[in-house]
Amino acid sequence: AYSVAHPSSTKTVVQPVRVQSSEPAADSTGLSVGQIYRDAYRGVVEITVSTNQATPMGNQQAQAQGSGFVIDGDGHIVTNEHVVDKANGVSVRFWNGNTYKASVVGTDPSTDLAVIDVDVPSSELTPLSLADESSVHVGDAVVAIGSPFGLEGSITTGIVSALDRTIEAPNGYAIDGAIQTDAAINHGN
Repeated sequence: AYSVAHPSSTKTVVQPVRVQSSEPAADSTGLSVGQIYRDAYRGVVEITVSTNQATPMGNQQAQAQGSGFVIDGDGHIVTNEHVVDKANGVSVRFWNGNTYKASVVGTDPSTDLAVIDVDVPSSELTPLSLADESSVHVGDAVVAIGSPFGLEGSITTGIVSALDRTIEAPNGYAIDGAIQTDAAINHGN
């Protein structure tokens, strides 16, 4: 329908318009945010790292926190390299509160990615699969699940704001092909 206000009149005319062919404004067959959370939260973990930091009073133990996700049934977890950088101890907390020691098996500071390994019963592992990036479009809905500020099991929502962005890794390396989103991402998420 459309309406027109005639300049010589205070009368508004409303006329129906028949649309021959159209697309829905939103895909109603997609998963809800709640369903995505229920499907994925068991595969998201909280990572706590202990490091030695030099201070004027000598070396002191410090802790850092981040999030990661299970990628296979062998206990491999992806996280950010800056989370495990200089770690001398790593632990992983699962959705059910169970915590296990882990070890860093690989890092790439240039892409800010790391893989850690945790030896746990297979019942603890819920691997998440990676999406096909060619099916991601500007305007698609996104969610971020993690432990921002140590608050485990948090979820935020947003949209894909842009594709093929370049961002800078902590070591100054340019990471091409990044997906920009407006979902709230906070420290530890």
